Amino acid sequence: MEPAIWLSFVGTVIILAITPGPSVLLATANSMKYGKGKTMGTIAGDLTANLCQIILASIGLATLVVSSGELFQIIKWCGVAYLIYMGITKIIAKPQIKLSAHKKEDRSFSKLFVEGFLMSAANPKAIVFFAALFPLFLNETNPIIPQIIILAITFLIIDGLSLFIYAVFAEKLKSYLENQEKVHLQNRIVGSLLILSGILLSLVKRTNH
Repeated sequence: MEPAIWLSFVGTVIILAITPGPSVLLATANSMKYGKGKTMGTIAGDLTANLCQIILASIGLATLVVSSGELFQIIKWCGVAYLIYMGITKIIAKPQIKLSAHKKEDRSFSKLFVEGFLMSAANPKAIVFFAALFPLFLNETNPIIPQIIILAITFLIIDGLSLFIYAVFAEKLKSYLENQEKVHLQNRIVGSLLILSGILLSLVKRTNH
């Protein structure tokens, strides 16, 4: 995989990871309730669900590449459109974030793992997301599986670090996350960056093919 393409993927994933979503809010809330140490169970569960979704999405992608190069190109452009759509959605959506302060309680790592896993696995859009995002950074003229492995590992590391950072700074982030205006401003910025990423990626693909 070309370093420039990988760096583009890293930038896109970072933009997505810093946006407060269900997994971020769950990790933040659990960190305030149970401590950042046990919240690692929530994070591990979330990443495990993501890995399963990536595998399911990648099996379909690999099949498409082998069976139809043209169809794979269509999927790539659908990915660009999906990235832009996500950006527009972030810009116009109003944040609905509610966090409540609790004293630290006790809960087992395994229960937090299951909670994190179910939170992520219950989102059917995740497989669509991975199936739409990954093709933007794949070169069908090279072996697909190694590229998917690189993208998957990169995504899981960045997403895991993002969730961990949110968990570590949960107390400080609480006032920020409960400020609707601040979160809405961040969403508008992130949305604009996602749209820009989609446009830039579409231009790169045009020149490469």
